[in-house]
Amino acid sequence: MLLCAGLGTRLRPLTNERPKPLVPLLGRPIAAYALDRLAQAGVSHVVANTFHLPQLVEPALAPIARSLGMTFETVHETVLLGTGGGIRNALPRLGREPFFVFNGDILAAPALDRALAHHRATGARMTMILREDPRADAMGSIDVDSDGRVRRILGEGPEPAARTKRCMFTGVYVLSPDVREDLPENGCIVRYSLRRWLARGDRVSAIVDDGPWLDLGTTATYAAATFAMLDGSLRFDRSPPTNSTTRVAASAKLDATVTVGGYVDVGDAAVIRGEGELARAIVWDGAALDAPARGVIVTSTGARVAIE
Repeated sequence: MLLCAGLGTRLRPLTNERPKPLVPLLGRPIAAYALDRLAQAGVSHVVANTFHLPQLVEPALAPIARSLGMTFETVHETVLLGTGGGIRNALPRLGREPFFVFNGDILAAPALDRALAHHRATGARMTMILREDPRADAMGSIDVDSDGRVRRILGEGPEPAARTKRCMFTGVYVLSPDVREDLPENGCIVRYSLRRWLARGDRVSAIVDDGPWLDLGTTATYAAATFAMLDGSLRFDRSPPTNSTTRVAASAKLDATVTVGGYVDVGDAAVIRGEGELARAIVWDGAALDAPARGVIVTSTGARVAIE
């Protein structure tokens, strides 16, 4: 299941035009990188929940899923149901085997095969993919022991007898299909279901993964990820090739008097007019922009956001 229903409030005004999973990253929707990883793990069918601008999700992501050998469907939420409620609502379409849940608005390459194998071996209700991060306490800590069993969440409950490692949740996990009655009709799976499972002693497992992970929740982190992918310091499978620190789509049109500096991503059919340098800029497909311009994101409808 690909979670695509959030409002993306921290990324406004970019998400006024597109759901956050469809925000472009080097010419591909952010969620396309999740689809890449799911396909590599052998996933054959993807269900995405929708709420904000739902009509855009399937046309953008279904062709990508098909190109990777997967079928794709959406389940629309008339009210925003949260992670737990969204999964509960989609369960009839998710089959009878353990399934992955992947936040559609993060950029990550976790070890899905290892997580699924651990899930099956331990008979867990849920297997979380965690990472070591100094921000764990601030972002919601998960304590896991050396056997890969979750012992505490969010610092709640007594200290476990066994030594644990405090980690951060990546938003990617495996669920068993028999969890429906433990999922809220509306609400967060971590705060509702995970608490319930731990309280009654049900097995919740975890693996600690050191693969790349970014929460593209703000324009600053979105720009930083784009520039890191341009210069090659951040790489993902199927990342589009770049020339040094620039990517200019073949269908983009730039006046001869425009010079392209470093850290520039220009999308399909974008038009750059005028005279001067374009630098540290992200120009979406179909956008129009007058040079010179530096430190800016320009959306397809012309909204501009300064890059800090």
